[in-house]
Amino acid sequence: MADAPWHLHLAMTALGIGCSPALMGPYYIFAREYPPASFGMLAGVLVGFGSLGNILGASPLVWVIEAAGWRQTLWGLAVVTLMVAALVLAAVRDPAQLGAGHPQGSIGQILRLRALWFIVPLFGVNYAVTAAIRGLWAAPWLEQVHGADATQIGRVTLAMGLAMVAGSFAVGPAARLAGSARRATMLFSAVMIVTLAVMWQAPALPLATVTALLVVLGFFGSAYPLLMAHGRSFLPPHLVGRGMTFLNMISIGGVGVMQFASRPVYAAAQGAYPPAQAFAMLWLFFLIPLVIGFLLYFLTPEAAAHD
Repeated sequence: MADAPWHLHLAMTALGIGCSPALMGPYYIFAREYPPASFGMLAGVLVGFGSLGNILGASPLVWVIEAAGWRQTLWGLAVVTLMVAALVLAAVRDPAQLGAGHPQGSIGQILRLRALWFIVPLFGVNYAVTAAIRGLWAAPWLEQVHGADATQIGRVTLAMGLAMVAGSFAVGPAARLAGSARRATMLFSAVMIVTLAVMWQAPALPLATVTALLVVLGFFGSAYPLLMAHGRSFLPPHLVGRGMTFLNMISIGGVGVMQFASRPVYAAAQGAYPPAQAFAMLWLFFLIPLVIGFLLYFLTPEAAAHD
């Protein structure tokens, strides 16, 4: 119903608030109702299905908008959302309340968990890198450096998006093969670092090679469920809800910060270098905090077990 820009800003804020429980609600149920060893797999499957919405929100949504108009499309999405909400209300049940013997949780208690201190930096940058590159920078890189047209850009970003979905489904088996969520996270992060380093050192590689790099980055940039499974292991029962929400806030907050911060970095590089080197500086901007987070993560112990 918007007829002014501020209406859209208000609506986007409301959408952000409204969708925030969509991930944390199921994660809380997984943490309380299922064995800890299953959490990584369940978390990855949930993110994988959720990421399919990113695919539906690209070309399929554009087609519907062109056919029906954007206001009618949003009315339709509102109806679908209300139907999903009604289904959740009817079918989903909260976990049982903790007994009186469990203390009340607080953010202060979460901050005092030393095991989380060295997970938080990687939480802040891991998903932020892939989200910012796919959402903001892949298209101009492909256009300005590789001469890709709109169709080619759409195909490359779709391939990266599908790789992110596949990576989310793969984290559970990856944790089992690696022996722990921590080891799998290290592997995924190491591949991300190598891929970004190649993009930094050789930003003008052929389009096919660049496509492969973005696909690899998308797949191995899907370690968020692994990080969440590792972090969840250090949370006692009375801190599970607040703790996972705190970690998710760090991750999503990192996406916002990196997106905003990357723009002036690119603007400065664009004024000093030709397009390929300007994007190389941008990839270095993403690479440095990822390396720092990765190195600090080595100081984190293996998962802890809670009853």
